[in-house]
Amino acid sequence: MNRCIIDYKTIKSTQPEIISRIIEIDEESSNCFREMDCLLRSDQVVASFILRVANSPIYNRSQPIRTLPIAISLLGINIIRSLVILAFSRSVFSKNKNTLVRTHIWQHSLLVAIASYNICSELGKSADCEEAFVAGLVHDIGKILLFTHARKDYMDALTHALESDCSSREAEQKFLGTDHYQIGEQAVRAWKLPSQFQLYVGTDLDQLIPGQTENKIQLWLAIANNLIKGAGIGANPCDLDVRKEKLIAYGLSEEYADHLLDEAFFQKLINDEIYQFCANDHS
Repeated sequence: MNRCIIDYKTIKSTQPEIISRIIEIDEESSNCFREMDCLLRSDQVVASFILRVANSPIYNRSQPIRTLPIAISLLGINIIRSLVILAFSRSVFSKNKNTLVRTHIWQHSLLVAIASYNICSELGKSADCEEAFVAGLVHDIGKILLFTHARKDYMDALTHALESDCSSREAEQKFLGTDHYQIGEQAVRAWKLPSQFQLYVGTDLDQLIPGQTENKIQLWLAIANNLIKGAGIGANPCDLDVRKEKLIAYGLSEEYADHLLDEAFFQKLINDEIYQFCANDHS
């Protein structure tokens, strides 16, 4: 078995070249906003996508964001860059009709992001909502990169994980010689994302140790991740009692755990504008 090698600077042609170039922008440069604007303008598909998401309830700043410069100045380079990664992910999965892949990678990431945002908001931490959302979007970016670079081996790993009920890390190591945690951490460094994102992509969210729960965004991400996986999106489904026990183990009250497990909360995630726009094929 050969270890899967990822070229982070020249991502495969499942995405516009523009995405790789935006990833490389130096946010410390005095010209970074101008560079970002020029690059986004050069690809109308990506630009339209960014404006569509920027005007969703998650990012809307009480007034419509009609132009790219306004979107960049209000949201900042890192959020725009993360939304570009979302555009990359969507470009991969909008063309893929494999139900297994779309459910357990693409829809899982979207629902975890939206759930993280909602949990953060409901707990009264509105200042952290955007980062919680982006953390959810990128937390499984390693899986997306493995899928784009070694599709057959990754599909073998995903199928094995679901059929044998082993962890995705074990299955990926078996078939690819690496795992999505390692690849995710390397991607954060290569793409110059904020350093704390290494916590979101490089941590086993099913097994947070006490010190890791001090980072509240990581904690909310772990709760959202377990919530969605327990529903059978990202892993095999769990019994309701097991799901509730896991949520309470993260420090949630029994009442709030019941709220998250209620069908109405899940339906709220499914009905979210970003989920409807991204999860379905609007290419």
